[in-house]
This record gives sequence, structure tokens and C-alpha cells, in this order.
Amino acid sequence: MSTPSAPAISSPPAVASSAPTPASARAPPSGPAPPTLRDLPLARQASFWGFAILFVLAIAFYLWWGLSFGVWIDNGVYAVVATLAGFGLAGMWLCLPTPHRPIPSDR
Repeated sequence: MSTPSAPAISSPPAVASSAPTPASARAPPSGPAPPTLRDLPLARQASFWGFAILFVLAIAFYLWWGLSFGVWIDNGVYAVVATLAGFGLAGMWLCLPTPHRPIPSDR
């Protein structure tokens, strides 16, 4: 006795769509990979993490002051937190690696 074979299932024909291809399906851009924090010299990495500590210190100081004294609205605390957070964020931003920019072609 032979067993009947199942009919071959074919996939539907491809339909051309006018929708744009999503960015994740496109080929990656050619050129060097963008630099990361690990590509920086050790001194610049240390500076970045030092500024990150300033930012974390600002948040920790605000939480400590509010929990210790029960005062969450205080101009003096805001001044200290804004100074620490501002220098922390600005310093981290300045220490980040600069991305490679393509050289514009003359047209």
C-alpha cells in the first residue's frame, strides 16, 4: 500500500508594494562605525565618569535633603542641585566622542 503524497504548497507570488522599506531592513551605511566611549583615551573616560558622578551626586543630594529635613521646595537646595547637575550633564556631553562626519562631495 502506498501512502498518498500531500500536494505541494507554494507560496503566494510576491507583490510589489509602494511602501518604503523600513530602516531596520535596509543595508547598514558604509563607512567606519561610530566611535564609542571605550574608544576614547583613558583620561577622557575618567573625566566622563567623574562628570557622571556629579550628576548622580546632585540627585542623591536632593533626595537626602528632602528625606532628612522634610523640605522638598527650597531655593538653596535647587541652586546646589542645578549647579551639580548642570556641570555633570555639560561635562558628560563635552567628553562624548565626536561622530565621524562624511566629507561633502563637490557637486
